[in-house]
Amino acid sequence: MRMLLLHGFTGYARSFAHLELDAVTPDLPGHNGAPPATSWEDALDRLEPLLDPGPVILGGYSMGARLALGLALRRPERIARLVLASGTAGIEDEAERARRRKGDEELARFVEQRGVPAFVERWERNPILASLQPLQMQQLRLERLQHDPRGLASALRHLGPGAQPSYWNALERLDVPTVLLAGKRDHKFAALATRLHLPLPRAELRLLECGHVLHVEQPDVLKGALR
Repeated sequence: MRMLLLHGFTGYARSFAHLELDAVTPDLPGHNGAPPATSWEDALDRLEPLLDPGPVILGGYSMGARLALGLALRRPERIARLVLASGTAGIEDEAERARRRKGDEELARFVEQRGVPAFVERWERNPILASLQPLQMQQLRLERLQHDPRGLASALRHLGPGAQPSYWNALERLDVPTVLLAGKRDHKFAALATRLHLPLPRAELRLLECGHVLHVEQPDVLKGALR
């Protein structure tokens, strides 16, 4: 069965290469030379053709998990299994979403003005990355440094949580087998995964001994969920 995997913010097509899976792994908009992101819906429009021919196993990590959820809600009949690692259904409160958009706009201007190396140094201070080992952080840094500042800025503006619609009210109609993965040390996303589990009709929740970057910290668990 065909498999489609979507990487996270600052990742790229080969972010899942170490899993050694036969999968389609596109560069998402604004990453690794892919055309810049222009809107959330445009990103889904670009990715939707990759669901054909279906059904497919669809997986995603972080930003990729959010996009994967959007695709699954668009085309549930094309999804054999959905695997969401460190994902969310969006921000419900409009004021909170506006604050997130403002924060992502500030980060977008930072990467445009200061460049990718300065942005990566700032991004790596994010507490959700604290559980990574030095060698893991070094490998991810190599991925992040290859991006274009304009591309990353477009992803921040158009693919960030502030740009994503809230899907919470639509989850109960997503009648496809779903695996939800989150790290116990990533308290925010562990709570989000637990909440996602409640309305999804056919979801399985797995909380792991790790942080946010599941495909690096617990690759075998992610690989098993996909296979």
